[in-house]
Amino acid sequence: MASGPVTVKKVYNNNVVLGTEGDGTEVVLLGKGLGFGRKPGESLDAVGGQRFVSDATYRATQLAEMLAGATWEQARVAQRIVDLAHERLGTTVSQAILLPVLDHLTFAVRRADEGVEIEFPLKWEVAQLYPDESALGRRALAIANHALGVRLQSDEWVAFALHFINQRWARGDLSSTLALTDVISTAFNELEQRWGKPIDRASMGAARFVTHLRYLMVRVAEDRQLTDAPMDIMGAIRTAQPNAADAAVRLGDVVGLRLGRTLTSDEVAYLALHAGRLYNDVHAVG
Repeated sequence: MASGPVTVKKVYNNNVVLGTEGDGTEVVLLGKGLGFGRKPGESLDAVGGQRFVSDATYRATQLAEMLAGATWEQARVAQRIVDLAHERLGTTVSQAILLPVLDHLTFAVRRADEGVEIEFPLKWEVAQLYPDESALGRRALAIANHALGVRLQSDEWVAFALHFINQRWARGDLSSTLALTDVISTAFNELEQRWGKPIDRASMGAARFVTHLRYLMVRVAEDRQLTDAPMDIMGAIRTAQPNAADAAVRLGDVVGLRLGRTLTSDEVAYLALHAGRLYNDVHAVG
């Protein structure tokens, strides 16, 4: 919430005003009817409005243009979605999540109005890796459709989910989230090529493998890699399932490259163990 007097610099519309505080800080105020009848140079009591300031992503003028490009109803829906994310996921309610959600919502509505559809290639990976964020993404889609009277593309939930993932896990770097998620797709493509068989990504075996990859990546990111295997797991797997062992070594390189770390031999060994289970599932079918 904003508070204290602000000197108006520019009125973008009835709900969005660019101004300066007493210390010279440029701020953007968002509030129902806040800019109605205002003129540059006037003092505005900002109590009750939302306050936005420049950050690493947006300058104040860019913030104002983004907010002015959304309707008041869209801004309210975005706030409702962010509040729900706080309630269900514990994400902090701040402009760092509100602005991306509102920006996405605005363009999603525009695409729906124009009949434009886009691809969401990481849909399956996001659903498997982040079930809580995916569920909330679907809820956000339903909220937007109902509150705004629109019919957004059915897969828009993926983009909402990615914003929640970004705030909850990647701490502000969406590119890191996408790279992390993309590892799953790369892993399955690599295994399919090596084994010459398609993998049913909706199968229980695939779900188990994804779960292992998810926790592996978390351990790597937090510098908690496995280093104390009680036996020579890799040696045993190389003897029993050389295809799984070779695939694990390659996947270890892929994961390490994507995360900027080198996997320990124990992590690669456990990766081989899980790859072996998936190999058995894949070749047991048909």
